[in-house]
Amino acid sequence: MHLSSSLLFTSALLAGGINASPATNAYRRQGADMRTIIGDTTPVLSNTTAVHFPGSGDFFSVTERWDVYRPPSYQAAITPTTEADIVSLVKMAKQHNIPFLATGGRHGYGTSLGKCQEGLAIDLSHFKDVKIDKQRETVTIGPGVVFADVFPVVSDAGYQVQTGTCSCVGMIGATIGAGIGRLDGVHGLVIDALESVRMVTANGDIVEASKTKNPELFWGIRGAGANFGIITQATYKMHKSMGDIISFDLIYEPEQNVTLFNTVANMYLPPSLTVETIMSYNQTTEKPTIIVSSTYAGGSEAEARRWMQPLLRLNPWYKDIKAIPWKRMSKETALGLDKEVCANSQVFDIYGVNLRRHDANTWVKTFNKLAKFWNEQPAAQSSAVVLETWPNQAVVAVPDSETAYPWRDATTYVMIQMRWDAPGNPVETVADAMGRELRNDYAKTSGYNGLTVYVNYAHGDETPEQMYGRNKLHRLAKLKKQYDPSSVFGFHNPLPTSYP
Repeated sequence: MHLSSSLLFTSALLAGGINASPATNAYRRQGADMRTIIGDTTPVLSNTTAVHFPGSGDFFSVTERWDVYRPPSYQAAITPTTEADIVSLVKMAKQHNIPFLATGGRHGYGTSLGKCQEGLAIDLSHFKDVKIDKQRETVTIGPGVVFADVFPVVSDAGYQVQTGTCSCVGMIGATIGAGIGRLDGVHGLVIDALESVRMVTANGDIVEASKTKNPELFWGIRGAGANFGIITQATYKMHKSMGDIISFDLIYEPEQNVTLFNTVANMYLPPSLTVETIMSYNQTTEKPTIIVSSTYAGGSEAEARRWMQPLLRLNPWYKDIKAIPWKRMSKETALGLDKEVCANSQVFDIYGVNLRRHDANTWVKTFNKLAKFWNEQPAAQSSAVVLETWPNQAVVAVPDSETAYPWRDATTYVMIQMRWDAPGNPVETVADAMGRELRNDYAKTSGYNGLTVYVNYAHGDETPEQMYGRNKLHRLAKLKKQYDPSSVFGFHNPLPTSYP
């Protein structure tokens, strides 16, 4: 075992990481010393597992987060190198009531993660294996794998698999909330490709879950998986490659907003066509702008252009249309902003909303509010609203009862990104209020009965019903009580252990 002087600071779900324990107060009451507890545990850990305490560069490198808004804090970080070490660490944390987060890509941002204070980080970055089984047409990964690790291996084998849009997000973390992305219409959600997992439970047991092994747990993992344990291995079904992706990056003048939003809201999307609409502020032109990033899978550029005619006819002032390999889809779509977006230690105060009805008037209203906000609050001009309109033909083809995920009928996922330069900026108060206001605007005309949110896009202040769906909660609560009755995994939008 390797000991260094460092401490952790990280996140969970979206990043391929997973979970936590709301035991902070109990731990503090005990007056326990983290170094002593870890020292007592090190004899059972492997020689290659590293322990870090605050004060060293190693500590920062294994705890740096994508989002530094309302972050968790840690007294120690441990990087295990075997599954048995993960088991030992979970048992140690539970025995001593130590709050912890297990993290992979460290891309999670929900504010509930920040309730983990003075805890332990279980850094899963060592588990980076990506293994292809061509005979079974599957790919098996560890919890440290991000989408960027998966693209080249799967593509070079002649396959594709469902992914999210950003390359830096942990694949397992994205999966267990459902996993949405540009192949939704063709192949469904990422959970629809998931075949099996290995998981360390709150008791330190190793269980396998699939449609034939612990099927009820497998049902719950697919939509609420951060609540039940640490996934140490996940296997996905791959799909034969459909060839290149046709990418459209279009930029429109702000004066076109009414026509553009009405066009997008009423546009038919075949399974292969996605439309991502981004409301942002252009620092070069010093005015609001609207970006459309579309992709078309499995067809020619001529075919893609025919489907895109409603948007092309609006004469965007900037056009970049090209064929790109699927494995470079994340990095080369959306104006190639993936690297900039994925940079660590940024402020992202995020609110999410699901839409199953497209109300162009609401989109116009929110764009005008943003334009006024950007003008009055220059410190927050990097804020943006992203509307991910993904076709859902393959998503709704899977019965709602098949998985715990409750929002298969959603047609657009809204991500409201309120941003500023650093924590502590006075603009935070007004920016956060604007984020909540915009979320309320979208929820009112969403086609749902009030606010609903894809759990991976949740802010952290939503109710369990708004994240997990009222009709799923009784069954999920029973699973939570069975596998984690004391909410060891309770910092990432936790489930209740009972529900009427």
